[in-house]
Order: sequence, then structure tokens, then C-alpha cells
Amino acid sequence: MFLYWALPTVLYLLYRWSVATYDYFEKRQIPYVKPVPFFGQVLSFFTQAKHAVDVASEGYEMFPDTRISGVFTLRTPAYLVHDPVLYKQIAGRDFDHFSEHVSDLSVETDPLLARSLFFAKEARWRHHRAGLRPAFTGAKTRDMFGLLVKSAGDAMDRLVSYSAGEPFTMELRDLYSRLANDAMSSISFGVEVDSLTDRDNEFFVKGKRLAKLDGLSGLKLLMTAILPGLYRFLKLGVLYEDVNEFYLEAVATNIRYREQHLIRRPDFIHLLLQARKNELRAEQTEDEALESVGFSTATTPPPLVEPDDRQLEWEDIDITAAAASFFFGGIETTTTLLCFACYELAVNPAIQQRLYAEIVSVRDELPDGVTPTYEVLRKMKYLDMVVSEALRRWPPFGLTNRRCTKDYSFTNSDGTRITIEKGMNISIPIKSFHLDPRFFPDPLRFDPERFADPCRINQDAYVPFGKGYRNCIGSRLALMQAKCFMFYMLSHFSIEPGLKLTIPLVLDETSAGLNAKHGFWMSLIPRHI
Repeated sequence: MFLYWALPTVLYLLYRWSVATYDYFEKRQIPYVKPVPFFGQVLSFFTQAKHAVDVASEGYEMFPDTRISGVFTLRTPAYLVHDPVLYKQIAGRDFDHFSEHVSDLSVETDPLLARSLFFAKEARWRHHRAGLRPAFTGAKTRDMFGLLVKSAGDAMDRLVSYSAGEPFTMELRDLYSRLANDAMSSISFGVEVDSLTDRDNEFFVKGKRLAKLDGLSGLKLLMTAILPGLYRFLKLGVLYEDVNEFYLEAVATNIRYREQHLIRRPDFIHLLLQARKNELRAEQTEDEALESVGFSTATTPPPLVEPDDRQLEWEDIDITAAAASFFFGGIETTTTLLCFACYELAVNPAIQQRLYAEIVSVRDELPDGVTPTYEVLRKMKYLDMVVSEALRRWPPFGLTNRRCTKDYSFTNSDGTRITIEKGMNISIPIKSFHLDPRFFPDPLRFDPERFADPCRINQDAYVPFGKGYRNCIGSRLALMQAKCFMFYMLSHFSIEPGLKLTIPLVLDETSAGLNAKHGFWMSLIPRHI
């Protein structure tokens, strides 16, 4: 008899507990997505009915006339920013209210990721961001470009040789992840590898595991943002233990070898060793001339506060974390951008032909007529238009977030005063901004002409690399890497849809990043240059 009434009572109490917070936004007169008991807004994420970015951004289209709306992750309330201007204020002028990302990683369970710029907290973030700032200037990016162009050129020679002058089909995510791995292994770690020929080399295998955004790794990465408290309570680690150990050993060995043999190489490890010795400096005059590498370049705000070097040192593990996160960003962002850009070029042959014509037109400016230079790529307007539009239409990371570190008040579009309380999480729907017809007419159409006149672009709504103090510090190198690969690829091959390519693309709902469910299968047709 006891169980007869006890079980329903327990279930009822659990139900009441799960919905007890669901009046949070109603009390504050803030529009919100109606939550499902126990799940809040994220049921379709757990059933994989929608991509995590689309789940988190549902309120954006439902409530077009508000600057902010409410969401529930399970029973926890959070906010979704609808107004790009509000995001600009949060990321810049009012950064001291939103200085942290939502994810709460532990240096014990995630020794590398927790020390990386994206996940680092407070003093560590300020120290590393200020210390790394001179490493990502225009001049330093140009210095590293020589390593990039050599890696890309060697890989393209091997690809041309593989084709033997005949058309062939490849899955581009696999191809570009290998090319990006080789380039970033050289730039980040000072290691030369050939992942096209030596397909299972250790740097590629570990790099693939490091940059894995689907399956269990992708789920754990999403949990750091969706359920940060639960993630930390379970003491989970995003990266596999063998990946942490591999990079820690590889970087430590590399550092010892360089110091013993007095090796200087224009790569990221060298810059980080300079930062350790407090010798890393920006070359002001030259940097100003090279600041922009295209419309999408993330503008770096002035430093907040200079770090106190007596409190935090650049230990080997900090250098490894910075190099590994830089490596991850260089692979994932570049690969995703290149895959979706090439898809659009394949299904829009007129755009591809115009871009190829621009490539042909600049060859006379190149010393050997083939190898792109940093200066020439920076001047290629149509290439920049194509890359900018690809980043708008297919932003590699469609959502970013912040945690409120002290109460923040602002006026909503209806004149009401809203206060975001300390400890609340907010999401910024980059994908929704980019696909909003109020900012970009006919947003699903791939149209590089949008960027012909930068004055016509709403630059508050176009944020592929984020905005403000926690934007992507490596946007210059990511853009130059993508442009270099596209220059080489279109110089040597025309790209056509492969028989296995799904048109229109079907996105992989299980991936934390942006990916095609059935792959990017393309036919590469040699150009005999």
C-alpha cells in the first residue's frame, strides 16, 4: 500500500521541482520559449532532432521585437541576446560584466583546454591574452605565412601528382583537415609532417582526436556550455588523456631541443618562448599597415590591464595549452570554412569562374607566377568577398556565450528595464544574426556581392570571429590560411559536385561544430597550368 501512493508522490514532487523555476521570466515580463518539464528548451538536443545551435537559438525568430529573451536549460534560466548592438556593448564597453565564458573546466581534468584562451578564467585569461597579443599582429602573421605557404604548396604538388592529370573525387573535409593539420603542425609545433602520404602519422591522428567535434567528444564539449555545473561535478575531461600526454611531451621535447641548440624558427612555439622571457613585442608601424587581412578580420581592442608577470609564468604546460588551442582553431575553423566555401563554389560555377579569373589576373605579381604572397592575397578583393560570404552563410561556430559576473541593467525595446543577475548565462546567436533578413536580404543565397561595398554591411550583425575582448585572437592567420589553400586549390583544379554530394547539404545534428552529414564529396578537375 505504501508503494502504491509513495511512487506517485515522489514523481509529483520531482515534477514540481523540475518546473519550480519556470516562472522566472514571466515574473520579469521577458518573452521566453515555453519549457518542457525536466528538459526545459533542450529536449530536441537530447533527441538529436535539431543541431545544438538551433536549439539554443529558438527564441530568436519567435520573438523578433525584443533585445533579449529567456531560455531554460533543464530547469536553469538563461538569456538569448537578439540585438547585435547589445552584444557589441556586452563584449566591449561593458566587458567587465561579462568577462567569462560559460564553460567551467578544471585544470585537473582538462589541463590543456582549461588553460586555453577560450576557456581560461579571470587572471589566467588576462595574463595569457595580454601576453599573446603581440604574437597575433599583422607582422607576426606575415612572418608565419612563409611556413604556411610552404606547407600548402608542398601538399598541392603531391595532390597534383596524385591526380596524374585526370579528374578524381575526394571528400574535402578529410582533405582539408589533412592540409590544415600539416600547416598547423608546422606553425604551432615546429614539426613538418605529410598527412597526404603518411596518412596515419601521429600528429594527424592525435590532431584529429584533438579537433573531434562529434560523438562523445562533441557531446562533452556541448555539456561544458549547456550543463557546466553537471560537467564539472562528474569530473569529466573533454580531451582524451592520451591527447593531453602527447602534446605535453611533444612541446616539452621541442622546447628543450630548441634551447639546447639555440634554434630560432618563425613559429608559434618561438613566440611563446619569447613571451616566457618577456621579449615578445609588437612592431607598431609595420603592424598598423598589416592590421587587416580582409573584411572579416576581428578587430582587437586595446589591452585591459597589463599582466603581473610575478604572479603568473609561462610554464611548459601553458605554452602547450596555447599551442594546442591555436592548433585546434587553425584546423577546425579553416577546414569548416574551406569545405563550405568549396561547396558553394561547386554549386555556383559562375562565382567559381570569377574567382579563378582573379587568381589568374594576379599571377604576374608573383615572383614565380604560382606561389601566393602575403601581400598579394591581402589585395585580392573578390577572394575576400567569397571568404566573407562563406563565413556569413556558414559560420563555423554559430553560437557563443558569456557568464554575467556582476549585475547588468539595460533598457529593452519596449522601454522596460531588465537586469541580468550575476551568475546568469547568456548566449549570442551568431548564426541567427548572419541569417536574419533584416541585416542580410535573401540570407540563404550565397552572394559574395554583398561584400562589394563594406559600407553596406551591418558590422554589428556580422561577427564570424566574435567581438570585443574575447574575440578570436587568431582570425588573421585563419583567414590567410583559408585564402592560401583556396588560391592553390583553384589554381590547379576546378571543383564540381561529386556523385555522392547531397544538394542541398544536410547538416550533421550530432556535431558540436558545423559539418555536412554525408560529407563534402567533390570532383577535382585538373587545370594544366
